[in-house]
Amino acid sequence: MNKTIITQSGRVNEFIHLLDLKEFGIKNILSSYIGVFDNNCIIMDSGSSRDSPKIIEYLNQNQIPLHNVSYLLTTHHHFDHNGGMWKLYQKIKKHNPNVKILTNAKTKALLNEYEFHLARGMRTYGNLVGEMRRIPDKAFEIIGASTNFSKDPSNLDIIKTFKKNGEEVKLSVLKTPGHTPDHQSIVFIKNNEINFIFFGEAVGTLYHSNELITSPTSMPIFFDYDTYMDSLTNLMKLETPLRCGFGHHGVVEGKKNIKYLLEEHENFMKDFHIKVKKFYEENPTTKYVFKKIKPYFQKRYQINSHGKDIFDNIILGLVYGMMMSLGYRSPSDKEAKIIDRYKNQ
Repeated sequence: MNKTIITQSGRVNEFIHLLDLKEFGIKNILSSYIGVFDNNCIIMDSGSSRDSPKIIEYLNQNQIPLHNVSYLLTTHHHFDHNGGMWKLYQKIKKHNPNVKILTNAKTKALLNEYEFHLARGMRTYGNLVGEMRRIPDKAFEIIGASTNFSKDPSNLDIIKTFKKNGEEVKLSVLKTPGHTPDHQSIVFIKNNEINFIFFGEAVGTLYHSNELITSPTSMPIFFDYDTYMDSLTNLMKLETPLRCGFGHHGVVEGKKNIKYLLEEHENFMKDFHIKVKKFYEENPTTKYVFKKIKPYFQKRYQINSHGKDIFDNIILGLVYGMMMSLGYRSPSDKEAKIIDRYKNQ
């Protein structure tokens, strides 16, 4: 394993823990993160309802008290990242009645308007998507994710301040739509440096533990290429962080590596966009575009035989989402209304 890429569960700096949720029973696919501070704890992304109990298990195994969990943060509403938030909230609330889900208004609405999203997920993954339930209003603390991407960490908008070993750790949440309209990225500032940033799916996915190569996050129905690239450009304006976390999957260490990864992903996304247009012009069927794109993706994934079918479905979804963004495929009438509503909020 490349020492700059961390994929195994455990502490990655003095206050952040990575948890491999082993989505679909496969290692190194989906991450959750836990911030442990002097007097409280925060959890970032719950996974699906099938995965969220693994977070409780990790907290207990590492003697992190459940009553210390003060905030549950989200990157976006997708079932694999936060479909189990209702379940995690119910469990933590028994130990800390004041715990809050810290998120934006769009994520709150989409977590509670989940039927269309879950139905689409079930067509691809079946019952592996888990269960989603409505979350009461009182569970949420609504924030406005910031559009301030200052190069100087001291100028970023701070929403919470924690302490670790008596030193301040500041929390900023940045607006990074494109993958979904509600997407946000989570930043921790210590000693006037970005010590850790959880990109979520704003900088693609990292399904390789030996090479700094990314894959897209162009899943339907909300993916918008231009908005996504604008968010990527904004993230590249920040001071390069010491460490970054991906929703899929793991942590990259070192400013040089993260700078390289951001540039690599920008170039890759431009190339992917061009390739989909090229293959569509050759033959406009989804089957053909998928067949031509698939080898291009496979070298970017470390896949065992157990995960092959899952990754084929993922690649198909990524191709279809890019085709939708290009206007080559259309959502259903119901989905089109939902897209318009959330993009225009």
